[in-house]
Amino acid sequence: MEVVLREVSRGDLRGSILVTGFRGFGMVGYMASKHLALALRASKVGYILSDSMPPFIAVEEDGVGYPFDIYYSREARTTILVNRAVPDRDVADEYTRFVAEWAKSIGFDFVVLLGGLSREFRPPGEEYGYRWLHNAFYDGPQLEAPKLEYGLGVMGPLALLYIYLDYYEVPTVMILPYSIVEGVDYEAALLGIKVVSSKLLRVTLQLPELETLARTQRAEFEKIIKLIEREEREEHESKGMYM
Repeated sequence: MEVVLREVSRGDLRGSILVTGFRGFGMVGYMASKHLALALRASKVGYILSDSMPPFIAVEEDGVGYPFDIYYSREARTTILVNRAVPDRDVADEYTRFVAEWAKSIGFDFVVLLGGLSREFRPPGEEYGYRWLHNAFYDGPQLEAPKLEYGLGVMGPLALLYIYLDYYEVPTVMILPYSIVEGVDYEAALLGIKVVSSKLLRVTLQLPELETLARTQRAEFEKIIKLIEREEREEHESKGMYM
């Protein structure tokens, strides 16, 4: 595997904050990192060339995207690895270990991992909308939400990357907004970006497109919930009339 950098050097990235995630629950890690790069107006400065590259490219808002693109915002001192593809299962271990080794060699201030946490585990009346955890080497800003509770866990390449970053003693924090499991959860991705930008990067971002998508999705969820509640109420009332 190889990291290809254009227009920046390894020294330029040193001391910046690395943000990344994958297409897990709600596609939160991918959506959040992608829209964070857009909101920061970060420049594409390179990509990771895997030994088993997913065979696709995608034309997006900022041009042609590769499976594993690297963006950099000099103003925000932020490096973003946008994983448009999920590494194949047989190379996921190799890929995440490579990324962790690269992070160690660059000398990032710390690494932020973004992913989704199933809404099934969201406590009633939850006010923060996310959980988080960090390794022993992280001494960055502390977040307001509770840490990930006992008995809960993370799976997939995000978990592998956390393990390898810890092995290489790279300061790492993981942020997990509550999310739907299937499909895209725009609201969870939006929350993830807001936590990262306001609490860790200390920047204010404009996210009109993602906010519109999140607002529309929230309205659809509310319609579905009301429909289910109405059907349950009508079923209960019909049973009561029968008795």
